[in-house]
Amino acid sequence: MTDTADMTAKPFRLDEKAFLDTLGELIERFDLYGSGACFAIVDKARRENGLEGPLSLFDDEVADLAGELFTGSTWPSNLMFDMIALDKEQIAFDARFLAECDAMVRRHGMSVWLYELINDAAVSMATGMPSRRMPFQLGLHDTREVFRTIKKKRRFAHGRKKRNECMAEYLRQTYRMAAYTLVRWGGGEPRAADTALMLLAYGGLGMCMLRDDPRVVSRGCDPDFGYRNVRDQLTALRIRADLEYASDAGGNEGEFLKYPDCMDARYLYDARRIVQAYRALWNEEVEPFSRVLDRVESEGTYEAGDVWKDPLYLHDLAVSLMGASGAGPLETGFRLRDKDMFEDGVRELERLATNVRRGGLLPSLGVYILAGEPEDRMEAIFAPRKERKRLLVSCEALADSAATIALYRLPRDRTSLHTIVALFGRDLEGYARLIAPFVEGIGEPDDEDEETAPVMG
Repeated sequence: MTDTADMTAKPFRLDEKAFLDTLGELIERFDLYGSGACFAIVDKARRENGLEGPLSLFDDEVADLAGELFTGSTWPSNLMFDMIALDKEQIAFDARFLAECDAMVRRHGMSVWLYELINDAAVSMATGMPSRRMPFQLGLHDTREVFRTIKKKRRFAHGRKKRNECMAEYLRQTYRMAAYTLVRWGGGEPRAADTALMLLAYGGLGMCMLRDDPRVVSRGCDPDFGYRNVRDQLTALRIRADLEYASDAGGNEGEFLKYPDCMDARYLYDARRIVQAYRALWNEEVEPFSRVLDRVESEGTYEAGDVWKDPLYLHDLAVSLMGASGAGPLETGFRLRDKDMFEDGVRELERLATNVRRGGLLPSLGVYILAGEPEDRMEAIFAPRKERKRLLVSCEALADSAATIALYRLPRDRTSLHTIVALFGRDLEGYARLIAPFVEGIGEPDDEDEETAPVMG
């Protein structure tokens, strides 16, 4: 465990004013539903026009503001459902959520708010008990039904597997929403994007990085700062790999490429080298990266040697090339020495590299958005539950992968961060507009060649 005292730590400089202004506007507009005024309006419309059946008062501005604030979670969908279904219980619950978010950020800051949201979901997962903050609609789960209890038998109506699946989804969404929030409302805070990346790539370690804000520690969180060992170790490994690449590029190319060509060249170099490294290590005993990670967190950093034999670096590199979900077949196939699974991962990486070689990394990331969209939205809405679940999981995983790759490989200037926000929100039009100055003839990413579309393992 590392030293708990850190007199140099300073609060994250996030754009809390802009966040609270936007949240305040959402609360004000949603008050039409939360105050019950919407029911009087609907009743009056029914009486005056002789209308029967369900009516809705849908406010597009509420939907837009919810997306601006809570992308990555199903809170926007819950608020939209409120405006359509006019369910008094759910409207009251969601209005309380908005008010609690506002109070927490005003009183303690955004870092504390995000940390406690994630910690709440993690505790729920660890204890097997639902969180009171869990939204009613969580992806395709109706949490009221999933956690419904049978009073006479004093037990849950549904099995542990379904409840765990629901709580795991809640935790994933809090990681995703926190990562989006840090990028969207980062306000120039250099630690924000680094923490967002760790949330997407390493989950709980990203949550721990919020402890760099002393306001989080003052709230009584676990005073363990071992995550800094992991952060420092990954930084050392990445720097060593950067130096090796610079030496190779200087020797082979004779000059450094300009942006964005330099990103494309590095992606192709890394994609080629990681496959070579895994093949070279196939018959050797290699310590699992998770064991290395745990040891670094508890005992401290080690001297970086050959990065192409380092399991922690190879894991980190795989995620930077394919995203956490996309890297699964490649990594798991190697760890289990499952030849078929590994070759599936290699083929997927080769497809991604082909996209980069043909059009560049920036347009290739847009393909992730396009690939996640169903061909027919109405057909997707009314598809069987199993198919809707598959589409939803695929869409979210692709957006996560695109944002993760971008956080690893794009610079941290304002324009690049805006492009990452567009990837989080699956905003293809906005993304294309942002990268247009850097890509000749940019339009929508080409989806004619289905084989080059990314696939989640």
